[in-house]
Amino acid sequence: MALARKASVPPVVVALTLVALGTSLPELVVTLQAVFAGYPGMALGNVVGSNIANVLLVGGGAAVIYPLAYGGGAVRRDSLLMILATLLFVALCLLNLLTRSAGLLLLAILVLVLIPSARDASRSHREAENGAPLVAVLGLPTQTSMIILFLGAGVVGLPLGSRLVVDSAVEIALRLGMTETVVGLTIIAFGTSLPEVATTAVAAIKRETGVAMGTIIGSNLFNILGVMGVAALVTPFPIRVPDSFANLDLPVLLGASLVLVLFAWLRKPMVRVVGGILVLSYVIYVGVLLYRV
Repeated sequence: MALARKASVPPVVVALTLVALGTSLPELVVTLQAVFAGYPGMALGNVVGSNIANVLLVGGGAAVIYPLAYGGGAVRRDSLLMILATLLFVALCLLNLLTRSAGLLLLAILVLVLIPSARDASRSHREAENGAPLVAVLGLPTQTSMIILFLGAGVVGLPLGSRLVVDSAVEIALRLGMTETVVGLTIIAFGTSLPEVATTAVAAIKRETGVAMGTIIGSNLFNILGVMGVAALVTPFPIRVPDSFANLDLPVLLGASLVLVLFAWLRKPMVRVVGGILVLSYVIYVGVLLYRV
């Protein structure tokens, strides 16, 4: 992200791409760890739960701090791509088609989605940048040595942390009688969404709401196309979708995504009251999940 800042890429464009990718890395690594450990349901729950948490908890919490406003044409475009990707993902789940072929399809769509964002970044590099510096918004390092140090720490820490997360989640599931999917929807989803919480909270405090909105939309897009695409691709057997997903989790995922798209396209700010309702909705959703256990 800091390297992108050196290339003079606007904050919203970086939020929709590199920040979103960076905050989605925990979901990717934890999902892969869960798949390789033989818990594909946990991987599925992580993606669905993280996207729900990103909108209801992360977006709602950021709006409580400072109302989230329209972030520009790039946000509108990517919000539309996000809802289309969500609809495709929901259809694959309902039809139980999360196979390797589906994984390839999702990853191919991700590549196509990245092309417009790459054009934005290239055009922005040639033009004068508008808006507040991303370094000031997110507190990113400016020195190359510190950037490399941060990258190295992430490369080492993510795999180790993901192994601990998956092992601990399995232990919790066994002790509480929870299924691996419910653990993925709740505990793991919340844990892997913490980078989005930190990023959007700082952006909201700095009143850079375009960065906050772009981070949430971009992260959800990467989670579905990238994280779920990789998970489905590396799993030897189709990922089984629990029947309960059709009754609760997928409708909540779709509804939360539609709320985000609605505010982006109507160019209306997500005020504090709406943010509070979203956070309360997340608490109720998690409560229903735990009550069903």
